[in-house]
Amino acid sequence: MPAPHRRQLPRPAPPDPAARAAAEAALRARIGQAPTQPQPWQQLALLLAETGRPAEAADAFAEAVRLGASAAAIALPHALALEAAGRREDAIATARATLDRRPKDFPLTNLLGVLLKRAGRLAEAATAFEAAKRLEPRNASPWNNLGNTLHLAGDFAGAAAAYAGAARIEPRNAEFWRLQGRSLAAAGEADAARRCLDRALLVDPRNLEAGLQLSGLLLQAGDNDQARALLDRLASMHPGHPGIGVMRARLAWRAGEIEAARSGFAAVLAAAPGHAQAAILLSRLHGDGERAAANQVLRDALAHRPADAELSAELIDSLARSRYGSETAHIEEAYALAVAHMDRHRDRIAEDARPLRTIFQRCLDEARLAATGALPDLARRWLADGRIAPLHYELGQVATIEDRIRILEWHRAWGVRAARGVVPVAPLAMPALATGRKIRIGFMSSDLRNHPVSYFALPLLMEHDRDRFEVFCYSFYEGERDAVQARIEPSVHAFRWWPRRPDQQVAEGIAADGLDILFELGGSTAMNKLEVMARRPARIGASWLGYPHSAGLEAIDYILVDPHLAPTDPRLLIERPFEMPESWVALGPLGFGPEPILPGLPEDRAGRVTFGTMNNPYKVTAACLDAWAAVLREVSSSRFLFVRPEGNAAPFQANARAAFAARDVDPDRIAFVGVRGRHLQHYNEIDIALDSLPHVGGTTTCETLWMGVPVVTLAGPGFPERLSHSNLINTGLPDLSTNSVADYVARAADLACDRALRLRLRHSLRDLIRARPLGQPGRFTRHFYAKVEEVVRA
Repeated sequence: MPAPHRRQLPRPAPPDPAARAAAEAALRARIGQAPTQPQPWQQLALLLAETGRPAEAADAFAEAVRLGASAAAIALPHALALEAAGRREDAIATARATLDRRPKDFPLTNLLGVLLKRAGRLAEAATAFEAAKRLEPRNASPWNNLGNTLHLAGDFAGAAAAYAGAARIEPRNAEFWRLQGRSLAAAGEADAARRCLDRALLVDPRNLEAGLQLSGLLLQAGDNDQARALLDRLASMHPGHPGIGVMRARLAWRAGEIEAARSGFAAVLAAAPGHAQAAILLSRLHGDGERAAANQVLRDALAHRPADAELSAELIDSLARSRYGSETAHIEEAYALAVAHMDRHRDRIAEDARPLRTIFQRCLDEARLAATGALPDLARRWLADGRIAPLHYELGQVATIEDRIRILEWHRAWGVRAARGVVPVAPLAMPALATGRKIRIGFMSSDLRNHPVSYFALPLLMEHDRDRFEVFCYSFYEGERDAVQARIEPSVHAFRWWPRRPDQQVAEGIAADGLDILFELGGSTAMNKLEVMARRPARIGASWLGYPHSAGLEAIDYILVDPHLAPTDPRLLIERPFEMPESWVALGPLGFGPEPILPGLPEDRAGRVTFGTMNNPYKVTAACLDAWAAVLREVSSSRFLFVRPEGNAAPFQANARAAFAARDVDPDRIAFVGVRGRHLQHYNEIDIALDSLPHVGGTTTCETLWMGVPVVTLAGPGFPERLSHSNLINTGLPDLSTNSVADYVARAADLACDRALRLRLRHSLRDLIRARPLGQPGRFTRHFYAKVEEVVRA
């Protein structure tokens, strides 16, 4: 039986630079004397690796192997040198080649897992660590590495199980208990997480990270006094540590002490410039209301820590939200950062997928969007993190009814988790409606200002019957009061403006108003507080306007629909339908004013038919681009116009042209207008609007019709696929709503040929809208309050 292979251990490098230089010179002299001998090359490679010259070391290892050295014997240091030299795929190939021949090599198997994890190939890494576990069952290292990999992949329950395995092998290792607690917390198992963190602190009372994580869980549970006491104890052992300062600032924020929180985060950054958590939380505290300040905090932190992935991801997200100054510059900066982030932090692509996907969607980068991962895997991670907002941008990623049901079930699962441990507040006891008191109705949104939500909500706030209803508004907008908000405030019974107020305090404040029904109008969009609804601050909860899908919370009883908007399959709603008799919205004077429509047609001015869109790019799926390209191929003399804030951004233009070119459409036929806010005038450049699909336009469709532009839509089975269908029927244009992509393309092509119809619509659509339910806000208001009375008295 052959003797077992023994890997040659590298000789330690000489202790001082002069000795190292002499050793290297001696080895190079030997190589010069015997250039075909592998041993001096191997020794030189080990010396170069140990002295921090990995690229040269990797080349020397390769030369040793070429000359006959055992590739298996030096596979471990060779792979490490390749990795350190930035040649990760070569490192993986080197490790794999040896493992194909020696599959029981534990150190190399474990290293292969590490390399794969760093490459972002998390499933393959997990397989390698499972193999390493089998090779050395009593070694905690592969268990720990497996936990790290599964946590990155969003499999928090699996990660916790792996860390538990490591803790069984080394029960006195506090880190394994801490990491298990971290993953359990991420999985929503707060009680089990606290037990693990308690155990970590029992093993090592000075484990600062375990103490900070436990204080975070106490904070989330509302145990502020316990959290404060724990932080005091940690501070006695770790005086001046920035992590403790961050947690104390979080405590202040949680208590609604905004300026104290702001000062706390700023103090940490002054003492520890570039501290990632302090910078991220301070930027979030600045929020949309102070986006320039938020960006500056993150840029300053990145200047101190340019390799920090968390800071990079946060700045990408913040820039994508930036509306001040040059939005084009913000988009281009975010896109460049995102491209670099994907290359530099491959093992974090899944973890940072949301900000990456946001900017890649905004810039129509199909390839990089796909490279962020499969939606089911990403959704599992978002839900495990307790995040529902990312799904708003994925509602169009559906092809089958099963896809749509799956997205709905993700919302439901989020709702169950969000409500776990939440104690409903007690609404103010009110006399029975039968006593003749007024019905109390609330509208909760951060968009009760000059915003599309107010375009549709304003008639309900201004024109309600004050003898029968008392209307309350709740806004969390972080910016300055504008003219629309100032107009709403005296028109309602009460306008509560609570920017940055914690959810619990908001719920308690709403409950004190004794509402019969509360409509949330924002869903998970910016500055809104959907999770307040989980605390049931009103007798009845309902959704309308801001989020075209079931939100997921069981405490939301109703969602406003109309006969044309309601999903064709009842499985696609969680809430009961609050069904209006005709339309789910009506166009009021705000947002739909006397913007001029130019004489004639855009075709007359451009010399050809122009198709176009103003829809948000996150709705522009691959299927949507396929359909639009088919229309342009059918109408070969036409062009396509994007009118969007992204329109002037170089990556958006390049990717849009590339997407059409890949679909056999000349990219020179694609045109762009970059604009935000003053976009209505550009409808005078569009003959026919092509709706996005499957997720269609909402406000955009209404604006398009108001400007005399016919919209061709594809009506699908789900809520976000039927908004334009409802608007077209309630305008008297049902023929523009189609049921298949083929019909969509054919209808658009027919319209392109029918100049007379387009000319008639261009200059009569406003009158047509005013004569139909979509253009009669008074009629809509009467129907709405009649339905409210029916529901609250039921």
